[in-house]
Amino acid sequence: MEEPRFIADVMLGKLAKWLRMLGYDTLYFRETKDDLLVACAVREKRQLLTRKTQLRQRHDIQDYLYFISDNDPLKQLGAVIAHYQLTIMPPAAFTRCLICNQRLKEIGPEQIRSRLPDYVITTQKHFSTCSRCKRIFWRGTHYENMKKALTRIP
Repeated sequence: MEEPRFIADVMLGKLAKWLRMLGYDTLYFRETKDDLLVACAVREKRQLLTRKTQLRQRHDIQDYLYFISDNDPLKQLGAVIAHYQLTIMPPAAFTRCLICNQRLKEIGPEQIRSRLPDYVITTQKHFSTCSRCKRIFWRGTHYENMKKALTRIP
C-alpha cells in the first residue's frame, strides 16, 4: 500500500511541518482558494487535511478529505497518524524540507562550511540541504526537541 500524500489547508501550517518532519509528502499553501486545493487533491491523489467546515460539507471530495477538529498541532498530528495508520518515526523521518517539502540531500561539511557557524561545524557530522530553498539541516537541539515532542503525541 502506498503511503498517503497530503495537502494541508491554510489553517494547518504547523501540522504540515510535522508531517514533513516525519517524511510524509505534504503540500501547504498559505493563500490558495478552496477549489484549487480540491482540484490538486483529486488530480494528485492527495488527502486534503482541513479545518474548514465548508470543505467538510462537500460531497464530491469525501474520498480525499479528512477534517481536523483540534487546535493543538500535536493532537492534530496524532489524529492524522491514527486515521491513516502512519508510523510515528518512519525510516523517512527528517528527510524532507520543513519549509518547501523537497526531499533533502546529504551534503558534506566542507561544501557548506562558509554558511554555518563554527560551533555547528565542529559539533555536527551529518548535514542535509534542500535543493529548492537552499536551507541546511543538521541533528542539533531542535532535532532532539522534535523527537521528544513526538513521544507526547496523544
